[in-house]
Amino acid sequence: MTELQQTFLFYTFIYFLVKGGLYVALYMATIIIEKDARERFAKLRVLLERKRADEAVRWAGAYQQYYRKQQTMHSLKQAG
Repeated sequence: MTELQQTFLFYTFIYFLVKGGLYVALYMATIIIEKDARERFAKLRVLLERKRADEAVRWAGAYQQYYRKQQTMHSLKQAG
């Protein structure tokens, strides 16, 4: 094997080594980013569920007041 062929093989090996390292690094970065996104999504889902529960309690009180008002109006119409 000539010196030129050895040089070519050496640089080809270095090229594939760098290329493989880059792919592994990008794959690991993707895994880390995905894990972070899943954790943030889970936290957001819990936050939204709590917010919806608070809104349901608040609106339940408002609907109770509305129904009481309608009942008193209805009873006043029947009496009058």
